Parts: sequence; structure tokens; C-alpha cells
Amino acid sequence: MIKKKSLKIILAVILFVLIGSFGMVLEKFERDSFVVETVTQDESVSSAAESGITEDGRININTAPKEELVLLDGIGEKLAERIIKYRTENGDFSVIEELSLVSGISEKTVENIRDKKSAE
Repeated sequence: MIKKKSLKIILAVILFVLIGSFGMVLEKFERDSFVVETVTQDESVSSAAESGITEDGRININTAPKEELVLLDGIGEKLAERIIKYRTENGDFSVIEELSLVSGISEKTVENIRDKKSAE
């Protein structure tokens, strides 16, 4: 028969593993939640390995290169470069509102990008 102390240790280890697994799932969900706009097949970059465009055609602002970021409403080449510089210096965006921390990106631009995401 298993002693109470051993049972508590086993349950604690199982709980620890479950919490760790949940954290990994949550992290993946958070990364995937920053995919912001659907583009057509004609607009997508030909090399999927270097692309920030997902299989369903949305742009991931944490992985997209400049050529894909400019496909977002209100984002030109200069702003795309600033987005890449920001995420290089500060890491991935953890919430879409962080885009407004990039010099030249207004809250309205962030809202336009968010609206496009939710509409598609």
C-alpha cells in the first residue's frame, strides 16, 4: 500500500506536469493569436519557410518579414522596418496593443488591423 506522503508527492508531480503542459499550450495560443490579417494567395510570399503567413493566409506580426508586414492596412515600408526593429530589440509582441509602442503607429492603425483580423 502507498503511504500518504508518497501519494502526496506523486500527486504533486502530476500536478506540476499538468501545469507545465498548460503553460506550453497557452504560450502557443498567445503566439498564434497575433496573426492579424488574411491575404490572398496572389499576395503571399512564395517561400513558405521564410514567411510569416500562416496556412490559412493570415499574417503573423511576430514572424512576418517586411514584405508581408506592408500588406497590413496602414503599414508601409518604414513602419514595417520599425516593427521588425521593435520586435528584435524587445521580443515578440505579447498583445496587439503593443504595436502602438512602435514609433509612427497610432492606436487607430492598431484598431484597423484588429478590425481586419476579427472581420475575417
